[in-house]
Amino acid sequence: MYIFWSVSFHQKLQTGYLNFSLRKDKNPLYHLIYFSYIHLLMADLLYTQYTMIRQSRQVVFQFLEEHVMEDTAKPLSAFKNKTISYMYVHIANTYIAWAGNFALNNSSDYYDQDESLSISQIKKLFAQIDELMERFIAHFAGDPTQAVKGYKWPEKYIETDAYGIFTHVITHEFHHKGQAMTMARLLGHTPVDTDVMRF
Repeated sequence: MYIFWSVSFHQKLQTGYLNFSLRKDKNPLYHLIYFSYIHLLMADLLYTQYTMIRQSRQVVFQFLEEHVMEDTAKPLSAFKNKTISYMYVHIANTYIAWAGNFALNNSSDYYDQDESLSISQIKKLFAQIDELMERFIAHFAGDPTQAVKGYKWPEKYIETDAYGIFTHVITHEFHHKGQAMTMARLLGHTPVDTDVMRF
């Protein structure tokens, strides 16, 4: 019976016979299954996207570990004397700030961006970020459009949703990843392809 309902429901989704309105189907069970299915899809979408981000990040870390090595701690005047290490600690702090402290109401401390970390230390730091994002996704998967709002800074009120937070932190990471790869090139190391779609 469960298989019949699941397949029948999935077919309705695929063919467009079912929508959010009760006008097309009076059976509330369909609607319960519908919303449960949508929630699962949203959770799966966020997990899948973040998995792609992690895979790209692992390519970056492998490149830094095998080629750039100690140069990750070398400041570059073209980037206001910042280092590749600085960029990745800054990326991690942004995940903590938005996904953790703002969206989940955590009170986590931030890492010192000016302290140079080894690649091994950066990888351990991002293992913590991965755990944070798992909690974030699990928390908001049921309703990613629910309002996330409050004072991010004094006198700065922000209202968004889980999609906004998620999109912000991953695009922020890729922005600075591009800078980090440019920094590696300036240090004499030809970057590898670190896009999500790698060829």
